[in-house]
Amino acid sequence: METIDLNYLCTVISSLSGVPIRVFENNKQTFYYSIVNLPKDPITPYKTKIFNIVDNVGYFITPNFNYYGIVNCPPHKIVIGPARQTENNEQNLKELAFRCDVPSDDIDDFVSGMKSIVKMPLNSIMQILCTMNYVLNKEKLSLEDIMIYDESCMPLQCAALCLRNDSEN
Repeated sequence: METIDLNYLCTVISSLSGVPIRVFENNKQTFYYSIVNLPKDPITPYKTKIFNIVDNVGYFITPNFNYYGIVNCPPHKIVIGPARQTENNEQNLKELAFRCDVPSDDIDDFVSGMKSIVKMPLNSIMQILCTMNYVLNKEKLSLEDIMIYDESCMPLQCAALCLRNDSEN
């Protein structure tokens, strides 16, 4: 089997989606790409919990409803996000900047950058994860197969139930 250029794959996915993406090898970041300029990576407060997700495909939702998609292909972990379906609250973004240890001079740039991330429906990110998983792990999954994790890093419900709940709102 030929080797897959992870950096190229991730660059294309991020460019198409408008959502930041990173590659980790053995929990060390080896690649980051985003069309949005952010002074600090917003994954910082959630990195440990995201690293605890070991399913081939997983999904982490922050308390402010930002979400990160994860594809594991040992020794690599690909993390896409944050993404969200609606506009981010400025106060929540300033709190996130504080949690990311963004210098005070860069907070406005961080908030502006976060607001510039393309709004992405939940099911679109999940389709990206399924596609990446198929390319990397040769495993075909449907949206119902993806586990969602919350702040406590506990599996919640299947994606189909979450999607149903989103469509009711």
